[in-house]
Amino acid sequence: MKNQKGISSSDEQMDKEFFETISAINNGLDKLDSMDNFVPDDKWFKEMVLNQQRLQKKKYRRELAWFILSAMLILSGVVFTMLELPMLFFMLQAATVAITVFYSFKGVQKQVDSQ
Repeated sequence: MKNQKGISSSDEQMDKEFFETISAINNGLDKLDSMDNFVPDDKWFKEMVLNQQRLQKKKYRRELAWFILSAMLILSGVVFTMLELPMLFFMLQAATVAITVFYSFKGVQKQVDSQ
């Protein structure tokens, strides 16, 4: 159905909804601009960054230790197998396992103490 200007009533309805939507968006943006901006405390922010850096450094050291222990296990296995010295191989493996167990126990103990 078209009116005298040649525009159908559904087009007028869509234009009206379009302008209402734009008006609602503009009102929302105006409210957003009128809100106060919250800036965190500088001291709090620095402490948070330092804590995150400490946690990352601790995680890095732990992963590096696991990597070195794994490398020692693999390389010792290869070397002692090649040299055919099973007694030294077993001694080094026992030492590596003991170090791994001690390090893991120490890490778990720290986690329990921190909670």
